[in-house]
Amino acid sequence: MAALFHRLDGAIMWAMGLVVIVTNLAVTVLILFLVLARFVLGWSVVGVLELATLSAMWLYMCGAVIAARNRQHLVVDFLSLALTSPRAKALHDLAVSAIMVVLSLFLIGLARDMVDWSIARPQTTAALSLPLMIPQSAIVLASGLFIIYALRDLVIAARVVLGFSAPETGEI
Repeated sequence: MAALFHRLDGAIMWAMGLVVIVTNLAVTVLILFLVLARFVLGWSVVGVLELATLSAMWLYMCGAVIAARNRQHLVVDFLSLALTSPRAKALHDLAVSAIMVVLSLFLIGLARDMVDWSIARPQTTAALSLPLMIPQSAIVLASGLFIIYALRDLVIAARVVLGFSAPETGEI
């Protein structure tokens, strides 16, 4: 079962990495084109900013998923560095993991409300008439993956606190 989860995690990270690369290139090229078109060529190209914004939403959300998976999301490590006892570090990791689960549940609730609103009142972008569900789907996907990785971290931290496993070495 662990091998299946490891392969699934690898597939998710491969897809996230691909999306990050493609959207990063898209944002860069689209913004560069927009700046050159407006200030060098004097053109006003409709829809380029919308495409860049859509790409940026996917870039930000996939980057956040990768950071959450690698436990590199927002970290205030002053306290964790000050802790010297392995037990205190394990309890700290458990508390941080529990907070991340709560925050992930909050985000998934917000994403659900956003989807409900989008279904009840479908909206599109101004210039290209793209459904707003396209960039919003990045938030939905990210919030689902956030809860999965937050629960993973909570289980790992709880196992360490309860003495079922040794503290991790940092490898994922």
